[in-house]
Amino acid sequence: MSRDQPGKQISLTVFDNEPTARMAEQRLQLEGIPCLVRSLRGGPGLWGSSYNLPHDLLVYEEDVMRAREVLEVPPKEILERERGWDGDGQTDRPSTPLPQWIIIIALVGLVAFIALTVVIADRAIR
Repeated sequence: MSRDQPGKQISLTVFDNEPTARMAEQRLQLEGIPCLVRSLRGGPGLWGSSYNLPHDLLVYEEDVMRAREVLEVPPKEILERERGWDGDGQTDRPSTPLPQWIIIIALVGLVAFIALTVVIADRAIR
């Protein structure tokens, strides 16, 4: 990114982790599109690695359309419409239920508690 670019940098897309963001960054740089990857969480005080945190890919305003074509990223409006976002930043979909593993752990804990209670009560009676 040696040349000066007029305009502001805007977010092209957000990647789930640093390696995929870096691969996209390299593809854009090979096409001559200057870009920047930054971590969205953690910051300078983060101890440990940030490779598994979300990363934002920033490009200059004038390069947005070309960068979307290179990476085959649809415009944000289309993504928001597919995800069900309305104008207020709220989703039209109902909230998602608890993940299955949380329910399983809760059930196993409940069964273990009941079994332990029965054993203790049985010993107290004798």
